[in-house]
Amino acid sequence: MENGELTQLKVVYDELWRDARTMVRDMNRTIQSVYLAGIFMLATAGMQALSAHQVYMKILEGSTRWLDQFYLYAISLGVVVMVVGGIVTLRSYSELKKRYARLSELEKTLED
Repeated sequence: MENGELTQLKVVYDELWRDARTMVRDMNRTIQSVYLAGIFMLATAGMQALSAHQVYMKILEGSTRWLDQFYLYAISLGVVVMVVGGIVTLRSYSELKKRYARLSELEKTLED
């Protein structure tokens, strides 16, 4: 490496060092946001499933409207997408939490 490159790297590292605590706090908030997004997706899937059940019961009672059929299929697809998305998001949260657990602990000890 040339001397100029080392100087540039030192500037970058100095800036990271100055903002380290803020970056860890921001990272923790982002990880929490991922968790909340996953929970929200699963809760939404539950509400959609209840809605699909109501439409299904309406069809069983004799509704022949094509819109009811379409709505049942569309909302059922939405339930599947939201459940899969929620599970993937919560798995991502778990991986992020494990990956950055040490940084989170260090940030907590620095605050005390």
